[in-house]
Amino acid sequence: MSARQDIRKDTPSVGAPLLDNLQVCRAFAAITVVTGHALHDAGVVAARRGIEFPGSGIDWTFGVDVFFVISGFIMVYVSGKDFAKRGSAWTFLRRRLIRIVPLYWALTTIMLIVGLLLPQLLAIPVGSFQYVASSYLFIPEWRVGAPVPEIRPLLALGWTLNYEMLFYVALAGVMFLPVRRAIAVLTLLFAAAVTARFTLDIQQTQLMFWSDPIILEFLMGCYLALARQAGWRLPTPAALVLAAAGIAGLLANSGGAAELRPLMVGLPALLLVAAAALGPTLPKLAPTRFAILLGDASYALYLSHPLVIRTLREVWLKFADPAWPLWLYALLCVAAASLAAIPIYLLFERPVTRLLQGKAQGKSEAPKDFGAGSGQAATASAGR
Repeated sequence: MSARQDIRKDTPSVGAPLLDNLQVCRAFAAITVVTGHALHDAGVVAARRGIEFPGSGIDWTFGVDVFFVISGFIMVYVSGKDFAKRGSAWTFLRRRLIRIVPLYWALTTIMLIVGLLLPQLLAIPVGSFQYVASSYLFIPEWRVGAPVPEIRPLLALGWTLNYEMLFYVALAGVMFLPVRRAIAVLTLLFAAAVTARFTLDIQQTQLMFWSDPIILEFLMGCYLALARQAGWRLPTPAALVLAAAGIAGLLANSGGAAELRPLMVGLPALLLVAAAALGPTLPKLAPTRFAILLGDASYALYLSHPLVIRTLREVWLKFADPAWPLWLYALLCVAAASLAAIPIYLLFERPVTRLLQGKAQGKSEAPKDFGAGSGQAATASAGR
């Protein structure tokens, strides 16, 4: 079931316009991540041809932060009436696994097969069985063979899903409480984790990863959802100002220290998402409709775009005139990745999700007071 269907089923009176705004936000977040990787790859092409490429000077990974704030908002907004109800935690987790796992596992398997059969195509070796298993199970592990030490799965962009899964499990763990109390407890848990990371100098891999300050950005989205449920709304001028301030802040502050990321990048991301979540519905113009479709496909775009860019790189190096500007190459990467994500979403992600949701509902009929589910996960950015 898609994010749009989830929200509309739970909140038919307000879900559609709200989702349209957030899907545009998702499209923006995904495109920024793709842009960053396209510009980086343009630098790789330049190096292989012995020329220079200046890049943009912007850390485009801020799209991940936008995804995390959106995720926190959607999970609470859609599941708000499920809190403090029997069995709601398992239903929530089941829906999230069905929504996130199939495409991620499919693309991870493709990476694994390529790495085993054609290892020369990968910049980093596949790694041990334990590392591969951890990649499938959303357990953070160090990536062996990387030029710079990093905690990344086999499908590198899945690092954001490791945070998403932490958030899902933590949120499910407090669902036995009413929603406001649950978010308050979740806040205490996340704040304690981040505090312990620095005061205790945590070095254990998983604990160090899961206590990163970036997890606080999920809480920002949670509180934004509570604000909307409480009736907060923004008029058009205020929403435009908030969105502009958010985008400006993201562009200006995306390169700060990791421990300050929730302030330097998370808060501007919150401003942008708040403009979408609390502001009026966007007009139904052709660019808006395309952005909404791209937002629907943002998870597919986030996870699949490195494969598209890597393929386009080899084509460019073989057939493109060396005099052609590499800005054109970066633009083609963004366009190709975006167009490729739409059929992946329509032909694989959406039908597989619907099939699995239908089978899960057929095996275990949910009680009448269960909610419909939850929205689409980034990242990072983002992958998603």
